[in-house]
Amino acid sequence: MITKRAYLVPIVLLITCQIGKAQGGGEFTKVDDSAVSKPKSNLTYEYQYLNDDHTEGIEKSFLFGQLKTEIHFKEKGKFQFAKSYDTKTGRLIKTDTIVNFNKLVGTTTTYYPNGNPKEQEHRDTSGAVDRYCSYFQNGGKKVIIHYKNGKRNGLLTEYNPNGTVKETGTYVNDKREGTFKFYDVRGNLITSRKFKADKVVK
Repeated sequence: MITKRAYLVPIVLLITCQIGKAQGGGEFTKVDDSAVSKPKSNLTYEYQYLNDDHTEGIEKSFLFGQLKTEIHFKEKGKFQFAKSYDTKTGRLIKTDTIVNFNKLVGTTTTYYPNGNPKEQEHRDTSGAVDRYCSYFQNGGKKVIIHYKNGKRNGLLTEYNPNGTVKETGTYVNDKREGTFKFYDVRGNLITSRKFKADKVVK
């Protein structure tokens, strides 16, 4: 494993810099764009290459010495798995699956302070969200809803904190359609409503 570090020193007259990894050595290059009155943050980067041609490895960024992001890449950057951390506590706050650094696919997950998942968005190969889940802090499921073309399409299921189903029904283009059922905390059916284009019809 080959490890290289690069340091970004604050410069008063620097507004932005483009940071790129040289093809052969994993070094950084900086390009000054214009002047500004305040310095950049104290960011440092570290690359851990897992093969000799530098097409697979881990890129880490640190803010004032504390881990901020961790990006696992392979296949010449075609696939990445990113982790974001709270630099004050060190806890994991978000994970992402990325393609080519510009298309989110797979699952984005945010986390509670106790480490349990808080929300998850799943994206199809086009990068569009097709499924959303949220969770209670104890790890139990809270809401599951399916998406298509950026709108709620498909079955919605909402849960009580004890794990029983609270509500279930189907959405079509962000509108309730068909029968929705509502339950108490014991899982007993309370009532049902029939919807047409998000309006109660029965």
